[in-house]
Amino acid sequence: METHVLEFMKNSTNVYRTKDFIVKQVIGIQYDDVENNVVFSWDTYYRRTKKRDAEYELVYCSRRNVNGKRLHTTMYSRDYID
Repeated sequence: METHVLEFMKNSTNVYRTKDFIVKQVIGIQYDDVENNVVFSWDTYYRRTKKRDAEYELVYCSRRNVNGKRLHTTMYSRDYID
């Protein structure tokens, strides 16, 4: 049986949604012997559509807070998907 993984869930550490976007966070740690270590996040912002909202709700319907929340990091990078 083939399992379908939603794009906004692939390799994600955290997924949450805002008013306009479903956001996938991929979180990592950068170690540095000279400067400070940092926790960083590669964020992908998917514009909310009826289809994406329905998929999101199907996956996260059992959350107490269905929208989830952002995990805070020291640095981040953003990409936007329509």
